[in-house]
Amino acid sequence: MNQMEIYNRYVEQEDGYYRQLNTLEQCQHAIFDHIFRCGEQFDKLTAEEVLLKVYQLENTVRLELLYLKLAKAFLAFEMKEASS
Repeated sequence: MNQMEIYNRYVEQEDGYYRQLNTLEQCQHAIFDHIFRCGEQFDKLTAEEVLLKVYQLENTVRLELLYLKLAKAFLAFEMKEASS
């Protein structure tokens, strides 16, 4: 696989991570909205635990995105140097 193909794969993976983060954010908003409308139906500790798990998943995705962006930046630098 050449560098451009790898770079394009990184771009696709980055887009996927951003979709995942958007989904997690929308899940959090949906939970908060539902609690606002029907809070008496919820066990507070369970809701807190669910939100904490979503938060932990979000942090995991953000870390994976960080490593991907770092690899992508170094690859872009290598491609720039090779074309000079």
